[in-house]
Amino acid sequence: MDNQSSESGSIGYLLVLVLFALVFVLVLPLVGMMYVDTMVVRREAKAQMEKVEKLRKSIEDERKKDANPVLIPNQLPHGGPAQNP
Repeated sequence: MDNQSSESGSIGYLLVLVLFALVFVLVLPLVGMMYVDTMVVRREAKAQMEKVEKLRKSIEDERKKDANPVLIPNQLPHGGPAQNP
């Protein structure tokens, strides 16, 4: 009986060892790839936000330079075309 329990213990030990090996072989590379992808996306998002901020500042500067904006007729208070006095 002692021999039989020893064999089942070693089979269980090997089974657990194989399962751990599969987990580390399959899961760790997946987690690593996900981490790298997350870092890439974070870097791209930061670059895009910087571009948007730069564009917003340039538009604001352009609006400040333009003191007399051109009004489209539907933007006039009476809603019609501009009239010469």
